[in-house]
Amino acid sequence: MPGLDRIAKSEYNKIQAEIIRFLGCSKQDYYRKRTCYPNIPAHIKEGIEAIFRQFDINAPDQVWEIWDSEME
Repeated sequence: MPGLDRIAKSEYNKIQAEIIRFLGCSKQDYYRKRTCYPNIPAHIKEGIEAIFRQFDINAPDQVWEIWDSEME
């Protein structure tokens, strides 16, 4: 998540804990979901964006790494 690079190291653990709490998962599951969640449900997307807004990270491109999927 690009937004994690925009916060102070002291804030990183706070935002990470908020996201893990929101997702209701373990830290290990958090890392897996963070990199392997191609079609994130809207309510999860909105919840995570709300957490980032608490840390003054408001633009979607500051929260998400978005790329085009390749069609074969």
